[in-house]
Amino acid sequence: MARPGLTGLQIRTARAADLPALLDLLEQLRERATPGVRWERASEIEAAATFAEILADERRVFLVAEADDGEVVGTADLVVVPNLTHAARPIAYVENVVVDLEHRNRGIGAALMAECEVRAREAGAYKLQLLSNAVRTDAHRFYEGLGYRESARGYRRYL
Repeated sequence: MARPGLTGLQIRTARAADLPALLDLLEQLRERATPGVRWERASEIEAAATFAEILADERRVFLVAEADDGEVVGTADLVVVPNLTHAARPIAYVENVVVDLEHRNRGIGAALMAECEVRAREAGAYKLQLLSNAVRTDAHRFYEGLGYRESARGYRRYL
């Protein structure tokens, strides 16, 4: 069954040219940032250097959802790391899942998460895990609707 808004949607690995669109998308996380934690955007030079490093990292896949008109409308960052438990199978982490506010509720986030799961399975990961800010109840419903379950208690110390 086709979902509205998914016609022509492509999930692909990010390219250097996607950086401006990705920075704009990631800025949408600011509205639900943790109170008391400074939100800063890197300079263009810092962002470009960091993104080049991300794209060169073999354990990391920065995905984008591209609409049929070429607009980048979503992103997810998948990191697969070695692990000594579970028969030494790696763990896959998803970070910074964002779908542009104007394109939400069209299946784009689900398509990004499905691609993350495919790639995590291909890497032999025994689990795919993510954290979601406690105030993002809409995101919690989204992840639960995809079959993710709250199964741990997370702790952070911002530096």
